[in-house]
Amino acid sequence: MKTLTVSAARHPLAATAALLLASLVAAAAAPAQTPPAPAAPPPAASLALDSISAGADHACGLTSQHVAWCWGNNAAGQLGNPAVTAACVGASDPCSDKPVRVATSLLFASISAGDGYTCAVTIAGAAYCWGDNTYGQLGTGSQQAAARPTRVVAEGVAFRAISAADTHTCAVATTGVAYCWGSNDGGKLGIGRSGGGSTVPVAVVGRLLFRSVTAGYFHTCGVTRAGRAYCWGRDDDGQAGDQPAAGSTTPVAVASDTAFAGVEAAAQFDYTCGVDAGGGIWCWGANCYNQLGVDSLAEQCGTPPMPCSSKPARLRAAGPFRTVSVHFSHSCAVATDGAAFCWGDDNNGQLGIGTMGDRSVTPAPVVGGQTWRALAVGHEFTCGITAAGATSCWGANDHGQLGIGAGGLRMQPTPLAAP
Repeated sequence: MKTLTVSAARHPLAATAALLLASLVAAAAAPAQTPPAPAAPPPAASLALDSISAGADHACGLTSQHVAWCWGNNAAGQLGNPAVTAACVGASDPCSDKPVRVATSLLFASISAGDGYTCAVTIAGAAYCWGDNTYGQLGTGSQQAAARPTRVVAEGVAFRAISAADTHTCAVATTGVAYCWGSNDGGKLGIGRSGGGSTVPVAVVGRLLFRSVTAGYFHTCGVTRAGRAYCWGRDDDGQAGDQPAAGSTTPVAVASDTAFAGVEAAAQFDYTCGVDAGGGIWCWGANCYNQLGVDSLAEQCGTPPMPCSSKPARLRAAGPFRTVSVHFSHSCAVATDGAAFCWGDDNNGQLGIGTMGDRSVTPAPVVGGQTWRALAVGHEFTCGITAAGATSCWGANDHGQLGIGAGGLRMQPTPLAAP
């Protein structure tokens, strides 16, 4: 029998085995190699928000996925997350200096931060509120505080938008009917009487159909579908813009023929600003901090008397503007080209002009050169979203309300910290 001899050099499997054996021998003889260091993890992405709202000392925003995030003071549960129990650096109350997700699976279409509480409307039109409820401002049928979103008692009513203020809340139904609840001091619920309050939504009287409503300190304002501005509640500082100093418990037309695209009532002081259909800004009410943006008002209102305007006064700025936001002692607006301007008090750097301490009578540009999509004014702080989707805040920061992950006030826009 003939024996077949096969050369290892010519057999492919044998050649492969020989090469493998050689490499193993070489590896064993070589000095040990230090394994490469693992790659550093990418930096945490900052939170991208589609909308934002600022309250007394906290702020909230919604992502494009309709998820709610809040930051700042949580002493009353206004962040909607019971896990926030520690104080921020330099603060005594529970707070978070970074955004925390509101503890719910609900998806929201709009959100509004007030003084110690927050309210929001789901994409299905249901209203929810959480936080302080001393005056029934959560609309839950009681005066019990809530650390998580709790549904507003409004059977059969679908809401489009909501506005949280100091001690009362208002919302617009998809039908255009306005509802308010909470404290009724001065008749700010618009239900035809003063005092009494309500722990559940009550329809504003007058059969008006609104495009938007905004709850203020002791007054409320709204814009009808026809663009007419109405206010109700106290008017001792001219904040209702209708000139009867006694105020009104029902909606009264603002003393102006201007067609408004929207108005905003200051949640912690007695003034109001609005944007007209052409992009002009008008303000009325108290002006002791120059928050109306006009520098030559001789009128005095209230007790003790203070500078004011009992009817709308045109802002000393060219514009045109897209939005205006007000809260306590300063105001801000976004022009149609995305430039941001603020005016009024700057004691904590809330104007974002790079300085602090001086008031600005007329609108001053926010430093940094960003193009802005929206601004939200809180109590001595401001937050905004740029056209690129980045969120920054500036001003007072004693409760972490800037959300920047650190203490100390800021005099110019500072990016929101990653959650």
